[in-house]
Amino acid sequence: MKAIGEHVLLDSSVWLSYFLAENDLSKELIEEGKHLLMTSVLSIFEIKRKILMKNVKEPKIEEFLKFIKTRSLLLGIDEKICNSAVELSIKHKLHTIDSLIYCSSLLNNATLVTGDRHFENLENVFLLK
Repeated sequence: MKAIGEHVLLDSSVWLSYFLAENDLSKELIEEGKHLLMTSVLSIFEIKRKILMKNVKEPKIEEFLKFIKTRSLLLGIDEKICNSAVELSIKHKLHTIDSLIYCSSLLNNATLVTGDRHFENLENVFLLK
């Protein structure tokens, strides 16, 4: 994975792809141990919401969230991220949560790895296909 830097912020779509066994690249990235993996707390919300909507039972959800927290560094949202994300949201026409996650990756010198096409063509983004 040459296009991905040493520090990687995984978007919720990557974790969901891993959890649902939809993409071999997400599995490789998470299991290979070559990168410092990070996850935004906002992705925890997105992940839990999406798997609850798929009627996954609570113990399985908690097991998966615990796995995410042990495999990656959980990043919070602070005032600096919020202020910088506003400009990114306007400039790139990103939704609120997406701009906060993208900004978190930039401020942590990480490549954002995602399966979401609305991040396509943005700097420091690796799009899973």
